[in-house]
Amino acid sequence: MTAQPDDLTANGPGAGRDVAAVLDHLWPAGVASPFDDGDDIVVFADETPETPVDGEARGAAPAPWKILVVDDDPGTRGITRLALQNTRFRGAGLHFIEAASARAARACLAADPDIAVALIDVVMETETAGLDLVRRIRDDLGNRAVRLILRTGQPGQAPEHRVIVDYDINDYKAKSELTTHKLSTTVIAALRGYADITALEAHRRGLRTVLEAADALFHEHTMAGFGPAALGHLVDFLGAGGDAVLCARDGKGGAPLRVVAARGTYADFAGRALEKGDAEGDALYARVETTLRMGETLRGDGWTCLYIPAPDGAALVACLAHDGPLSGTDDDLVRLLCARIGSGFANVRLYEELRRTNAVLEQRVAERTRQLEEANESLQHLATVDPLTGAWNRRHFRELAENEMDRAARYGRPLTVAMLDVDHFKAVNDEHGHTAGDAVLADVVARLRERLRSVDLLGRYGGEEFALVLPETDPDAALAAAERLRRAVAAAPVMLADGTTLEVTISLGVTRVTAEDGALDGPINRADAALYAAKAAGRDRVVPA
Repeated sequence: MTAQPDDLTANGPGAGRDVAAVLDHLWPAGVASPFDDGDDIVVFADETPETPVDGEARGAAPAPWKILVVDDDPGTRGITRLALQNTRFRGAGLHFIEAASARAARACLAADPDIAVALIDVVMETETAGLDLVRRIRDDLGNRAVRLILRTGQPGQAPEHRVIVDYDINDYKAKSELTTHKLSTTVIAALRGYADITALEAHRRGLRTVLEAADALFHEHTMAGFGPAALGHLVDFLGAGGDAVLCARDGKGGAPLRVVAARGTYADFAGRALEKGDAEGDALYARVETTLRMGETLRGDGWTCLYIPAPDGAALVACLAHDGPLSGTDDDLVRLLCARIGSGFANVRLYEELRRTNAVLEQRVAERTRQLEEANESLQHLATVDPLTGAWNRRHFRELAENEMDRAARYGRPLTVAMLDVDHFKAVNDEHGHTAGDAVLADVVARLRERLRSVDLLGRYGGEEFALVLPETDPDAALAAAERLRRAVAAAPVMLADGTTLEVTISLGVTRVTAEDGALDGPINRADAALYAAKAAGRDRVVPA
């Protein structure tokens, strides 16, 4: 609706404007208003003296308590205001808002939920208007904090016992019994209840904030995420300004200070070590170091340093700059939040230590794995290779040779086997020693391997005797290959370590693998027989089986 000059009166800066906005929102121009019958709302500013009385703290005056007087009799409203105008509670005076009807009172409470006490007449536009207003306040508006005091000039019309039982009110008085003293004590008692309820609600909200912050912080596993989150929760909870810094000391004594989060004018300190003698951070360092040394929260002119110990012996210090008092002044909640931040800090440190330990363990596992692989390769080499000559040892040679026989039989491919021996090898050992004999064997194998294909198999079968398997090789080609090997060995003498040279030759026996050969022993025996025939014929030759 469009408010008329007589409908809404305000005696304080901005007082009543919020109520008028609510009324205009609920009943726009052109819509019939429930206040067309002359209802009005009158708001009176705090009329208490500015100078505090004895025992009250000096400084910024606390906000006055808002009192809603609901009565259709202007005289009753005026008397109430005059009777209570000097009442003070916890250093604050009263701020009066008057409503001439239940509907106007409801609009006031909808616009201003911070009203502490409502003095409500029972009989106004209807005989039960005050009682109906109580239900609407509690049920429709959901306002459980405001203290409701019913007043009636006709006690018999609404019996006290029934009203107290049936309605969620805090007191019920007959107007005739309310002297100035009784009215003041009744309002003060109601204000004390309202203060307790709002304090409990603020404590509940603060506790919920602390628990939510703790839950969020315990999900942070890195200092890069934890630091800014913890500082943000502190700043929001305490209502500090934008200039704040969170410093950490990872151990006791002389452990270095580091800045884990910073904002505002401290933003440049983020990620830095905080040291004495730093021109930019000297004052900050002094405050943080003093807080840590004393082990308690310190406060100065426009700043607060919160001491936040961690269970593992480390500690945090949050330095907050602020113009006025911090809002989160419930020391128990502040300590609880700091304790949760300290636990979260220890949790992050544990995660970081676990990550470092895990990285070290992974490095050690990788090193051990590499060593194990090398050991396995060495064992595999020792298990399959002759250590003197580098040729396959007898066991592994037979495994490979039998695989080649299976393949040749499966695909019908030619395969030949040869046996070779170093001529007069016993004489070499007898005349020059076993070291010279070992050198001769190694030299012979080296010359053979230079002229063998990668698919050919060469194994030390025993002593100075060696076996060859030549895949995809028919007897004629095998004889030619054996002859090349014989010439390669005889082409140049073997040079011993002492400079002595020895003329060395070999003899070879060659045979082809047939379909009737079910195992390697048959071809080996035939090749060995041919080898003995070569030796019997004068050595240094190739003889086919």
